[in-house]
Amino acid sequence: MIRNEYIYELDIELDMKYLTDLVMKKQDASVAGRAKHHRMVCDDPYMSSIKERYPLLSDVYNIYPLPSYSEIPLHIDSGRSCAFNIPISGTENTYTVFYKEAEILKLEYDEKRIYNLVRSQVKEVFRNTLLRPLLINNTTPHKVINNKSTIRLSLSWSLSTNVTFQQAIECFNASVL
Repeated sequence: MIRNEYIYELDIELDMKYLTDLVMKKQDASVAGRAKHHRMVCDDPYMSSIKERYPLLSDVYNIYPLPSYSEIPLHIDSGRSCAFNIPISGTENTYTVFYKEAEILKLEYDEKRIYNLVRSQVKEVFRNTLLRPLLINNTTPHKVINNKSTIRLSLSWSLSTNVTFQQAIECFNASVL
């Protein structure tokens, strides 16, 4: 398992068939008054049970379909320092690429996507393929690349505001059954 300053792969049991079915069903079920990719945990008993097990998880999770041959641009998440990411389908041979600053960061807020685009020079330091549930450090510049002919679909669950990457790791380790 990979565990570094960018990601922390988790050894936890999840009902992946259920989660896949849920994401497929909820792809077009946006929540009124929320960003298009947001879904509410309270709308599903299984998601609520996961939140009970890991109490630092937020009341909102995200569905991210990434079309073929596209990417989520270089950014730093806004409003969350880490997330619990779960591969749903098509994540093989795709990459989340992490960077370190080569100069003082210049950021541009994207209100629609709720992240800060990185507009300064960076240097790649790590890349990962999302194949198992993991925690991701969203305070580091990163982008997601889908360089294949199928859609990449993932579930990304924010943690409560101001929860650090290290606090998230501790929460998940404390809750291991």
